[in-house]
Amino acid sequence: MNIPISKEELKPFLQRSDARAWWIVASAWISIVSIFVIAALLPYWYVYIAAVFLLAGRQQALAAIMHEASHKTLFATRAYNKFVAKWLSSPFLLMDGDTYIKSHLKHHRNAGTDKDPDLKNYKDYPVSKRSLARKFIRDFLGITGLKANLYLFLSGRDLLSRNKRVNYQLTRGLFVNGIMFATLWASGFPQLYILWVIAYFTVYMAIIRMRQIAEHAGVKDLYHLEPKYNTRSVPRGILGLLFVSPTDGLSYHCEHHAFMGVPTYNLRALHKFLKARGYYDDVELADNYLGVLRQVLR
Repeated sequence: MNIPISKEELKPFLQRSDARAWWIVASAWISIVSIFVIAALLPYWYVYIAAVFLLAGRQQALAAIMHEASHKTLFATRAYNKFVAKWLSSPFLLMDGDTYIKSHLKHHRNAGTDKDPDLKNYKDYPVSKRSLARKFIRDFLGITGLKANLYLFLSGRDLLSRNKRVNYQLTRGLFVNGIMFATLWASGFPQLYILWVIAYFTVYMAIIRMRQIAEHAGVKDLYHLEPKYNTRSVPRGILGLLFVSPTDGLSYHCEHHAFMGVPTYNLRALHKFLKARGYYDDVELADNYLGVLRQVLR
């Protein structure tokens, strides 16, 4: 890779902070609790719809936390990464952090080649407006979520790795979701748990698709080994903050591929550094997620 930064210049970006990491985790859970509280205080259909969308964004925040903690780059203290990945993020999405990272590292090792295990998610872009609309309609109607979870529950295999499930993945997932339901029940609002389930089966699936598109679809050269050509970084804006990139730095995926050891909260600063050095001069950068959609349509 020909990235204009020295080892000494990179060192500050590699620094990890337990305080910043705990704030990311705490803010995600404070947001989740706040959404449920608002839905309890304002029991109107339009509030419930908004809650479904916002909860899906917080589910994406938990997925991002799982991603960073599984990489062991979120916290400076190694044990905190393992605990957060195992109990405060992945099981609420019926996933397992250890299983996830084993599959995900294959993506990192093979990005830019036809051996990338995630290639099927974005290799056919650009697509027509009609094709893209059909994909998102399936997501919002729950068809994608239903198919994914039928596979998860009936196959005995992990959804991402397609390997046999290990580490009591579903047991732990059902347990922590049971705690969430029991907490809402004890608070007098058990019906609100259905908002979490609906969000997971519908809007969250659309967010996953949008993140896959933003990170690798319609890039300059999907089969080039240089990260700036096979991966995309995007300023997150309001859509990113609420939905696609709810944790700081998540949208700067090119920097993550270039330097996996950099924690998410330092990726935006690293992106600015590399941009100022001219690294992206020959790449068309999207200004936001709507700009990404324009890049992946033909």
